[in-house]
Amino acid sequence: MISDTLDHRLLRQFVAVARAGGLRAGASALNMSQPPLSRTIRELEAGLGLAVFKRSKRGTTLTDAGRVLLEEAEAILASLDRAEARVRRLGMHSKPLRIGFVSAALDAHLPDLLARIAQKGWPAPKLIESPTASQAEALARAELDLGLLHPPVEVARGISLASLGEDGFLIALKEGHPLTVHETIRSSDLAGHPLVLFPESQGPVLHAEIRAVLAPDSDLKIEAEAARSHTQLALVAAGTGIGLIGASVARTISYKGVVMRHWADRPRTVALQNAIVGAEALLIDLGYA
Repeated sequence: MISDTLDHRLLRQFVAVARAGGLRAGASALNMSQPPLSRTIRELEAGLGLAVFKRSKRGTTLTDAGRVLLEEAEAILASLDRAEARVRRLGMHSKPLRIGFVSAALDAHLPDLLARIAQKGWPAPKLIESPTASQAEALARAELDLGLLHPPVEVARGISLASLGEDGFLIALKEGHPLTVHETIRSSDLAGHPLVLFPESQGPVLHAEIRAVLAPDSDLKIEAEAARSHTQLALVAAGTGIGLIGASVARTISYKGVVMRHWADRPRTVALQNAIVGAEALLIDLGYA
Protein backbone atom coordinates (compact mmCIF):
# COMPACT_ATOMS: atom_id res chain seq x y z
CA MET A 1 0.00 0.00 0.00
CA ILE A 2 1.10 3.57 -0.66
CA SER A 3 0.42 4.47 2.98
CA ASP A 4 2.86 1.75 4.05
CA THR A 5 5.48 3.19 1.72
CA LEU A 6 5.13 6.77 2.95
CA ASP A 7 6.04 6.37 6.60
CA HIS A 8 7.24 9.47 8.40
CA ARG A 9 10.90 8.36 8.38
CA LEU A 10 10.97 8.09 4.59
CA LEU A 11 9.08 11.34 4.20
CA ARG A 12 11.41 13.28 6.47
CA GLN A 13 14.47 12.02 4.65
CA PHE A 14 12.91 12.73 1.24
CA VAL A 15 12.01 16.27 2.31
CA ALA A 16 15.55 16.85 3.62
CA VAL A 17 17.05 15.81 0.27
CA ALA A 18 14.53 17.87 -1.71
CA ARG A 19 15.09 20.99 0.38
CA ALA A 20 18.86 20.61 0.35
CA GLY A 21 18.96 20.07 -3.41
CA GLY A 22 20.80 16.76 -3.42
CA LEU A 23 21.77 13.61 -1.56
CA ARG A 24 25.08 14.92 -0.24
CA ALA A 25 23.59 18.09 1.22
CA GLY A 26 20.56 16.16 2.46
CA ALA A 27 22.77 13.64 4.25
CA SER A 28 24.68 16.49 5.88
CA ALA A 29 21.43 18.12 7.02
CA LEU A 30 20.27 14.82 8.50
CA ASN A 31 23.65 14.14 10.08
CA MET A 32 23.92 10.75 8.35
CA SER A 33 26.10 9.18 5.68
CA GLN A 34 25.03 9.29 2.05
CA PRO A 35 24.75 5.52 1.20
CA PRO A 36 21.89 4.72 3.60
CA LEU A 37 20.08 7.89 2.49
CA SER A 38 20.42 6.79 -1.14
CA ARG A 39 18.91 3.43 -0.20
CA THR A 40 16.01 5.22 1.49
CA ILE A 41 15.23 7.25 -1.62
CA ARG A 42 15.43 4.12 -3.83
CA GLU A 43 13.13 2.33 -1.37
CA LEU A 44 10.69 5.23 -1.57
CA GLU A 45 10.71 5.27 -5.37
CA ALA A 46 10.31 1.49 -5.54
CA GLY A 47 7.28 1.63 -3.28
CA LEU A 48 5.69 4.41 -5.33
CA GLY A 49 6.64 2.93 -8.66
CA LEU A 50 7.79 6.41 -9.74
CA ALA A 51 11.00 8.40 -9.78
CA VAL A 52 10.92 11.41 -7.48
CA PHE A 53 14.33 12.77 -8.51
CA LYS A 54 16.06 13.35 -11.82
CA ARG A 55 19.72 12.51 -11.44
CA SER A 56 22.40 13.96 -13.69
CA LYS A 57 26.05 15.01 -13.55
CA ARG A 58 24.88 18.52 -12.75
CA GLY A 59 22.93 17.43 -9.69
CA THR A 60 19.56 16.20 -8.47
CA THR A 61 16.21 17.84 -9.24
CA LEU A 62 12.64 16.88 -8.48
CA THR A 63 10.41 15.20 -11.04
CA ASP A 64 6.79 16.24 -11.40
CA ALA A 65 5.88 13.39 -9.07
CA GLY A 66 8.58 14.55 -6.67
CA ARG A 67 7.19 18.10 -6.55
CA VAL A 68 3.71 16.78 -5.73
CA LEU A 69 5.15 14.46 -3.09
CA LEU A 70 7.17 17.32 -1.53
CA GLU A 71 4.08 19.49 -1.20
CA GLU A 72 2.03 16.70 0.39
CA ALA A 73 4.92 15.44 2.54
CA GLU A 74 5.51 18.88 4.05
CA ALA A 75 1.81 19.16 4.93
CA ILE A 76 1.77 15.67 6.46
CA LEU A 77 4.91 16.27 8.52
CA ALA A 78 3.67 19.67 9.70
CA SER A 79 0.47 17.99 10.87
CA LEU A 80 2.43 15.29 12.69
CA ASP A 81 4.64 17.91 14.33
CA ARG A 82 1.58 19.84 15.52
CA ALA A 83 0.04 16.67 16.90
CA GLU A 84 3.24 15.81 18.77
CA ALA A 85 3.52 19.33 20.16
CA ARG A 86 -0.09 19.29 21.36
CA VAL A 87 0.36 15.93 23.07
CA ARG A 88 3.54 17.15 24.76
CA ARG A 89 1.78 20.31 25.92
CA LEU A 90 -1.03 18.20 27.32
CA GLY A 91 1.54 16.47 29.49
CA MET A 92 2.89 19.85 30.55
CA HIS A 93 -0.59 20.93 31.64
CA SER A 94 -0.81 18.18 34.23
CA LYS A 95 0.52 20.88 36.55
CA PRO A 96 -1.55 23.98 37.38
CA LEU A 97 -0.85 27.02 35.23
CA ARG A 98 0.49 30.09 37.03
CA ILE A 99 -1.60 33.07 35.95
CA GLY A 100 -0.93 36.69 36.75
CA PHE A 101 -3.76 39.21 36.47
CA VAL A 102 -4.44 42.88 37.03
CA SER A 103 -7.42 43.76 39.19
CA ALA A 104 -9.43 45.03 36.21
CA ALA A 105 -9.40 41.48 34.78
CA LEU A 106 -11.33 40.09 37.75
CA ASP A 107 -14.74 40.98 36.38
CA ALA A 108 -14.17 40.41 32.67
CA HIS A 109 -11.32 38.38 31.23
CA LEU A 110 -10.23 36.20 34.15
CA PRO A 111 -13.58 34.35 34.42
CA ASP A 112 -13.45 33.63 30.67
CA LEU A 113 -9.88 32.33 30.93
CA LEU A 114 -10.79 30.09 33.87
CA ALA A 115 -13.74 28.69 31.90
CA ARG A 116 -11.45 27.83 28.95
CA ILE A 117 -9.01 26.05 31.25
CA ALA A 118 -11.83 24.08 32.87
CA GLN A 119 -13.15 23.05 29.43
CA LYS A 120 -9.72 21.63 28.64
CA GLY A 121 -9.87 19.51 31.77
CA TRP A 122 -6.66 21.07 33.08
CA PRO A 123 -6.04 21.48 36.83
CA ALA A 124 -7.31 24.65 38.51
CA PRO A 125 -4.60 27.30 38.02
CA LYS A 126 -2.65 29.24 40.60
CA LEU A 127 -3.77 32.89 40.47
CA ILE A 128 -1.48 35.79 41.33
CA GLU A 129 -2.74 39.38 41.32
CA SER A 130 0.07 41.55 40.05
CA PRO A 131 0.61 44.82 38.12
CA THR A 132 1.50 44.76 34.43
CA ALA A 133 5.23 45.48 34.81
CA SER A 134 5.66 42.78 37.46
CA GLN A 135 3.86 40.25 35.28
CA ALA A 136 6.11 41.01 32.32
CA GLU A 137 9.18 40.42 34.48
CA ALA A 138 7.76 37.19 35.94
CA LEU A 139 6.89 35.88 32.46
CA ALA A 140 10.45 36.61 31.30
CA ARG A 141 11.80 34.64 34.27
CA ALA A 142 9.35 31.78 33.57
CA GLU A 143 7.72 32.37 36.95
CA LEU A 144 4.32 32.83 35.27
CA ASP A 145 2.72 30.91 32.40
CA LEU A 146 0.11 33.50 31.47
CA GLY A 147 -0.56 37.13 32.24
CA LEU A 148 -3.73 39.22 31.97
CA LEU A 149 -2.42 42.76 31.80
CA HIS A 150 -2.63 46.21 30.22
CA PRO A 151 -0.47 47.10 27.21
CA PRO A 152 1.74 48.79 26.26
CA VAL A 153 4.26 46.35 27.68
CA GLU A 154 7.56 44.90 26.51
CA VAL A 155 7.45 41.11 26.40
CA ALA A 156 10.44 38.79 26.45
CA ARG A 157 11.55 36.78 23.47
CA GLY A 158 9.40 33.68 23.02
CA ILE A 159 6.39 35.35 24.66
CA SER A 160 3.38 36.37 22.57
CA LEU A 161 0.63 38.90 23.21
CA ALA A 162 -3.01 38.55 22.15
CA SER A 163 -5.22 41.62 22.39
CA LEU A 164 -8.45 41.35 24.40
CA GLY A 165 -9.74 44.72 23.27
CA GLU A 166 -10.11 47.92 25.24
CA ASP A 167 -12.30 49.10 28.07
CA GLY A 168 -13.64 52.64 28.43
CA PHE A 169 -14.45 54.43 31.66
CA LEU A 170 -17.58 55.56 33.47
CA ILE A 171 -17.72 58.30 36.08
CA ALA A 172 -18.45 57.04 39.61
CA LEU A 173 -20.16 59.57 41.91
CA LYS A 174 -21.31 59.44 45.49
CA GLU A 175 -25.11 59.58 45.74
CA GLY A 176 -26.14 63.19 46.20
CA HIS A 177 -23.02 64.61 44.54
CA PRO A 178 -23.91 67.80 42.61
CA LEU A 179 -22.84 66.23 39.30
CA THR A 180 -25.42 63.44 39.61
CA VAL A 181 -28.05 65.84 38.24
CA HIS A 182 -26.42 65.30 34.83
CA GLU A 183 -27.08 62.11 32.89
CA THR A 184 -23.72 62.48 31.15
CA ILE A 185 -20.53 64.10 32.40
CA ARG A 186 -18.05 66.11 30.32
CA SER A 187 -14.36 66.42 31.06
CA SER A 188 -14.79 70.11 31.90
CA ASP A 189 -17.34 69.15 34.57
CA LEU A 190 -14.62 67.24 36.45
CA ALA A 191 -12.22 70.18 36.66
CA GLY A 192 -11.23 70.93 40.25
CA HIS A 193 -12.98 67.92 41.76
CA PRO A 194 -10.88 65.49 43.83
CA LEU A 195 -10.40 62.12 42.16
CA VAL A 196 -9.99 58.53 43.25
CA LEU A 197 -7.64 56.77 40.79
CA PHE A 198 -5.45 53.73 40.38
CA PRO A 199 -1.76 54.24 41.33
CA GLU A 200 0.37 55.80 38.60
CA SER A 201 2.80 52.86 38.79
CA GLN A 202 -0.05 50.53 37.83
CA GLY A 203 -0.55 52.22 34.46
CA PRO A 204 1.79 55.17 33.84
CA VAL A 205 0.79 55.65 30.20
CA LEU A 206 -2.95 55.73 30.97
CA HIS A 207 -2.35 57.90 34.03
CA ALA A 208 -0.57 60.43 31.81
CA GLU A 209 -3.45 60.40 29.30
CA ILE A 210 -5.99 61.11 32.08
CA ARG A 211 -3.83 63.95 33.38
CA ALA A 212 -3.55 65.44 29.88
CA VAL A 213 -7.34 65.45 29.48
CA LEU A 214 -8.47 66.56 32.95
CA ALA A 215 -5.63 68.83 34.07
CA PRO A 216 -3.51 69.87 31.06
CA ASP A 217 -2.32 73.08 32.72
CA SER A 218 -2.18 72.05 36.38
CA ASP A 219 -1.65 69.14 38.71
CA LEU A 220 -4.31 66.46 38.72
CA LYS A 221 -6.18 66.62 42.03
CA ILE A 222 -5.93 63.03 43.29
CA GLU A 223 -7.42 62.58 46.74
CA ALA A 224 -6.78 58.84 47.03
CA GLU A 225 -5.34 55.92 45.07
CA ALA A 226 -6.42 52.30 45.09
CA ALA A 227 -5.31 49.45 42.86
CA ARG A 228 -8.65 47.63 42.77
CA SER A 229 -11.91 48.98 41.38
CA HIS A 230 -13.88 47.68 44.38
CA THR A 231 -11.70 49.73 46.73
CA GLN A 232 -12.05 52.79 44.51
CA LEU A 233 -15.85 52.43 44.68
CA ALA A 234 -15.72 52.18 48.46
CA LEU A 235 -13.74 55.42 48.59
CA VAL A 236 -16.23 57.10 46.25
CA ALA A 237 -19.13 55.96 48.44
CA ALA A 238 -17.33 57.45 51.43
CA GLY A 239 -17.18 60.82 49.69
CA THR A 240 -13.42 60.82 49.15
CA GLY A 241 -13.65 61.83 45.50
CA ILE A 242 -14.89 61.01 42.01
CA GLY A 243 -13.87 57.69 40.53
CA LEU A 244 -13.05 56.60 36.98
CA ILE A 245 -14.23 53.00 36.74
CA GLY A 246 -13.65 50.58 33.86
CA ALA A 247 -16.87 50.02 31.92
CA SER A 248 -16.66 46.23 32.20
CA VAL A 249 -16.41 46.48 35.99
CA ALA A 250 -19.31 48.92 36.10
CA ARG A 251 -21.44 46.49 34.08
CA THR A 252 -20.81 43.57 36.42
CA ILE A 253 -20.92 45.16 39.88
CA SER A 254 -22.84 47.86 41.70
CA TYR A 255 -21.88 49.55 44.94
CA LYS A 256 -24.28 50.96 47.51
CA GLY A 257 -24.09 54.73 47.63
CA VAL A 258 -22.44 55.06 44.19
CA VAL A 259 -24.05 56.07 40.91
CA MET A 260 -22.47 55.79 37.46
CA ARG A 261 -22.56 58.37 34.71
CA HIS A 262 -21.46 58.22 31.07
CA TRP A 263 -18.29 60.19 30.21
CA ALA A 264 -19.59 62.05 27.16
CA ASP A 265 -16.36 63.38 25.63
CA ARG A 266 -13.90 60.73 26.83
CA PRO A 267 -11.02 60.58 24.33
CA ARG A 268 -10.20 57.19 22.80
CA THR A 269 -6.76 57.48 24.36
CA VAL A 270 -8.30 57.21 27.83
CA ALA A 271 -9.08 53.50 27.78
CA LEU A 272 -7.75 50.34 29.37
CA GLN A 273 -6.02 48.18 26.78
CA ASN A 274 -6.36 44.52 27.73
CA ALA A 275 -4.24 41.58 26.63
CA ILE A 276 -3.27 38.03 27.50
CA VAL A 277 0.42 37.20 27.33
CA GLY A 278 2.17 33.84 27.26
CA ALA A 279 3.81 31.24 25.02
CA GLU A 280 2.18 31.24 21.57
CA ALA A 281 1.44 27.50 21.71
CA LEU A 282 -0.42 27.94 25.00
CA LEU A 283 -2.42 30.89 23.64
CA ILE A 284 -3.36 28.75 20.61
CA ASP A 285 -4.45 25.86 22.83
CA LEU A 286 -6.73 28.21 24.76
CA GLY A 287 -8.20 29.78 21.62
CA TYR A 288 -6.61 33.21 21.94
CA ALA A 289 -4.46 33.00 18.80
